[in-house]
Amino acid sequence: MSGACPVVELWRYPVKSMAGEPLTQLRLGPDGVEGDRTFALIDARTGKILTAKRAPQLLQASTRWLGEAVEIILPEAAPVHSDDPAASRLLSAWLGQTVRLDRSAARAATVEYEIDSRDPTALAEFALLPGTFVDEAPLHILSDGSLRAARAWHPDGAWQVRRFRPNIVLGTPLAEPVEDGWAGRHVRLGEAVVEVTGPCRRCVMVSHAQGELAKDSGILRSLTRQHRVGFGVYADIIRTGVVWVADVAEQLLPAAVIESSGGA
Repeated sequence: MSGACPVVELWRYPVKSMAGEPLTQLRLGPDGVEGDRTFALIDARTGKILTAKRAPQLLQASTRWLGEAVEIILPEAAPVHSDDPAASRLLSAWLGQTVRLDRSAARAATVEYEIDSRDPTALAEFALLPGTFVDEAPLHILSDGSLRAARAWHPDGAWQVRRFRPNIVLGTPLAEPVEDGWAGRHVRLGEAVVEVTGPCRRCVMVSHAQGELAKDSGILRSLTRQHRVGFGVYADIIRTGVVWVADVAEQLLPAAVIESSGGA
């Protein structure tokens, strides 16, 4: 790890593909961030999870975790509460298609996505981790050094954290993706210990409009050209605990990992 990397931002995304909420602390459980991607919208036609890959409008909604429920704030509409029996109907009316607001369960859920933007009927699908609505790993980490490096690849782009939906943003004085070399390493973050598993491969979602950020296809093109589509890293939880803003990411030696995780 390139020097000490303090935690500068923490994010949770209670509903898959909707905008998240910035926090001062996150609780990392065995399956990831408490309250993160706990809900998702299910396409009534296909039975698959609807994401911003196929419905970019989802990124215009923001969310707030309420402990066991979620509040969804829609643009130019009243907020929707997950405990409201009319929640699915209200979200269907907003999207213009029939959906069901669902909570993650023990079964594995499936996401459907386009593989060719020129042909909306060309689709593929993949299964998420059982019991969650996260994609490949329970935690996503990004450094602000990656954002600085990317601005040189595509200077006209709005390289804002919100485009990339990390849980943890680490600070570095460097203009380079310092997390790229962390695969296989263990890192202490506050009370928690995580293992970095590999790069987060990006898709068209990073180019979609959200809030005041305009649609920008150059974001994904530059990542494809300059960085093999990866941006940020995924991680598994080795030891659960709370992470706070201003905690410092500390790389652990193998013996320290065993001791700090109780041999887990």
